[in-house]
Amino acid sequence: MTEKQLKLQIVFKYVLFALFLFFTIDSVSSSGWGFFSVLFALFATKDFVNGTRLAQAYFRIKKKK
Repeated sequence: MTEKQLKLQIVFKYVLFALFLFFTIDSVSSSGWGFFSVLFALFATKDFVNGTRLAQAYFRIKKKK
């Protein structure tokens, strides 16, 4: 994986995080904590954690160069 691809993956994960967070907030405000609200929150959390791990790996690789 090249550096450009890694950066793109990091940005994509954070965009997905923001999108699922928006869906979570919208769903909770309209119908409360239902099945889809929890599902959106789980997806948002997963994308945030994966994006953060990729960013940590990117900075570790960048530091070694």
